[in-house]
Amino acid sequence: MSDRLSMHPYVDDLSLCADEIPILTACAQLPRLTGRCSRRFERYYGALAESFVRFCRVKLFPSAESEYRKALSNAAPLPQWHAELTTAITFHSDRLASLHTDVTLTGMPQRQLYRRGDTWDLRRGLLLSLQDCFPPHTPCRRRLIDAAETQIRAQQAQGISLYCDDWRSRLHRAFDAHRFYLTEDALCFFYPMYAIAPAVEGIPTFSLPYDAEKGPFLPKT
Repeated sequence: MSDRLSMHPYVDDLSLCADEIPILTACAQLPRLTGRCSRRFERYYGALAESFVRFCRVKLFPSAESEYRKALSNAAPLPQWHAELTTAITFHSDRLASLHTDVTLTGMPQRQLYRRGDTWDLRRGLLLSLQDCFPPHTPCRRRLIDAAETQIRAQQAQGISLYCDDWRSRLHRAFDAHRFYLTEDALCFFYPMYAIAPAVEGIPTFSLPYDAEKGPFLPKT
């Protein structure tokens, strides 16, 4: 059976109320796989959906309820918070699948956006690492940080992006080798919101085109 990826609404219109008034709603759309490693794939994203629901109930809802009580006492507009988990499939072949999942929080004083990237070896049902996309012993961290520095300088020269004054040191401190995904043409890597740039920049994302000799390349599974 060939592998097929599709989107599935794991959480559909979760509504958390205070005094029977909805103050926090949530939904989650995650990938579903039919094929060889579907069970492991389903368990992985099922656990992610459960973690998202716990995050909404345990962390977000108490904050939303506190804002609700303050609004009542001050005769202010009642909060209407919303949490949404979405998935973008960025590469899919008969042996690889790469995607990123985003959690977007709106309605609160500051919009929040969180991202994670996953790249799957569909034949073995395993998540691949950044090093799998490069020749052995390649200094991946250095390669990617150098690429980010070059792209940031180009963006600043064109006046199209804003970054923190100390973005160079932040690039090193906030780098995480798990934050990447693959596309048809390049390996993309990203930094958390606020890590190296103001909120207006969202999730700063950079790319490194494929290179058959030096890497990155699509992993051979």
